[in-house]
Parts: sequence; C-alpha cells; structure tokens
Amino acid sequence: MTPGRALLVGVDVGGTFTDLVLFDETTGAVRVAKVPTTVRNQADGVLAALAEAASALGRPDYLAAAVRNAEFLTSSMVRDGRLLRSWKDGQARITGYLEDHAMVGAGFFALYEATFDRRWLDESRRLAEETLRLFWNGERETFFDTGHDQEALVVRPRNIFDNAVPSGTSVTIEWLLRLAIVTGEERYEAVALQALRPMADVMQKYPSGFGRYLSALDFHLGPVTEVALVWPADAERGAAPLGETVFRRYQPNRVVVGTAAGAPGAAGLPLLADRGAVDGKPTAYVCRRYVCQLPVTEPDALARQLDAGV
Repeated sequence: MTPGRALLVGVDVGGTFTDLVLFDETTGAVRVAKVPTTVRNQADGVLAALAEAASALGRPDYLAAAVRNAEFLTSSMVRDGRLLRSWKDGQARITGYLEDHAMVGAGFFALYEATFDRRWLDESRRLAEETLRLFWNGERETFFDTGHDQEALVVRPRNIFDNAVPSGTSVTIEWLLRLAIVTGEERYEAVALQALRPMADVMQKYPSGFGRYLSALDFHLGPVTEVALVWPADAERGAAPLGETVFRRYQPNRVVVGTAAGAPGAAGLPLLADRGAVDGKPTAYVCRRYVCQLPVTEPDALARQLDAGV
C-alpha cells in the first residue's frame, strides 16, 4: 500500500479486536492481519480509548464497540475470578500481570463514565481489590509486576518506567486515585500515594520517562472537578445534553458519575448521595472535594461553572 493512503480500520471478532484491517483509499483493497491479542492492549488501546472518544465525540458506534469489548473481557478473559492475559485461537491463556489489571480496570472506569452503567464501576472496583491483593507489597510500598500466585522468580519483576505503553504501576496509581474520589474509599488514595511518593526524585530528574506518574501527580494535586449528573427516571435522553457539555471539554482532572433519580446506581457513591433532579429536569452538580456549587439544569449554566473552575 502507498504510505499515507492506508487507513487502520480495526474489526473486532467477538469483541477480541484480534484483526487488524488496512483499507487502501486509492485502490479500495482490504487486507486483514491476524495478531495475538493481549488484555493490556485491548484495554488501553481499545476499551478506554473508545469509551472516552464516544463521550467526547458523541459516537454511539464507538460506545457500542467499547461495551462489546468489555463484555468479552468479563465473559471470556476471567477464570475462577482471575483475569487472564492473552487470547488466541478461541482460548484465553496466562494469568494476568499488574499491567493487565491496571489497563482493564482503568478501561472499565472509563466505560462507567461513558455509560453510567454501575456494572462497569463495580467491575473496576473488583479488579482494584484483586490488584491490591495480588501485586501490592505494603512493607516495601510498591507494586510488583507479577502476582503472588504466579511462578516465583529469583527476583520478582518491577518495571517502573513509562515508555510507549505506560507502566502497570503508574496506571494503577492514577486509577486508584480516581476510584478513591468516586467510591469514597480512602484506602485507594492511601495506597496510591504510598506508591507515588518514592518516585518523586526520578520524576524530577527524568520526566520524559515517567509521564503517566506525572499525570497521576497532577491529578492528585488538583484541583479535580467532580461532576454528578442526575436525571428523572422517565427522561428519554437521560442527562445527555448536560453530559455533552461535560465531556466535550478537555479536563483530564475530572471524574463524572451519573444516575437516574432513585435508581440503585447511586448506592455507596458520595457524589450522588442526596442528589436529586431539580424540578424534574436533568441536573448537574459541580463539586470539589464533595462540596458542590448550586445545581444547574441548563447546559449553558453548567458550561460557566466548568469553565470557571470550582
């Protein structure tokens, strides 16, 4: 194919995204390459990206693909509760490493923000608990790349560098910080900061090698914009107009939760506690550290609050 004239399309087969599809704009030729699929690449390169792009661009096809991918991960890439790493020829293999748990968990979190389907937040939190159980060493205040249930090596590996793909540790830190705000679980923040603090010196000396850690640090230092969306149960589009106002702004230090008024999706989430739909309209609450401004029901009013900061 002529360089610059080929488009990477990408076709999923049962949600696995193992086919790479190249379409030549000049000749119309299509070529398909079969590649082994790892959980990490699916989650970071597909699940989170599609979920975030769906929200930012208003693309329901991206969202549908993200949901299919997530459903595949939960149905086919878990055995006896343990996340597996690779998929090939219809079989899942190899117990997952730290990076797999981090990328998938962060992907589920992004999908929750895109759908407000409580299932994906619960899946993200379940993986967070597994990550702490399998990879966190409290005495050494570090995450290891292999779980304590995997083969014992002479030296237990621990890759701390962010390269083309960020390290499992840095993704886990940011993921836990986000989960801490949404769930109110202080333990997640405590562990994330324990893992982040020892990186201070190398982040300062070699910032280009620790980009995701710096993103996590920036998120921790804040301010973080916390947005809660609540809509009447019979609202045809839910909080869609307000959601578009939120997601079409580039605000990386932001978390978003949402639920229909009175629905069980609000249970246990501090940002949704005692939040209702004002005057029966979809309503947005913009907060910082759980202290919120006056609720708004119009996209323009929400935009002003978001642009002004909290």
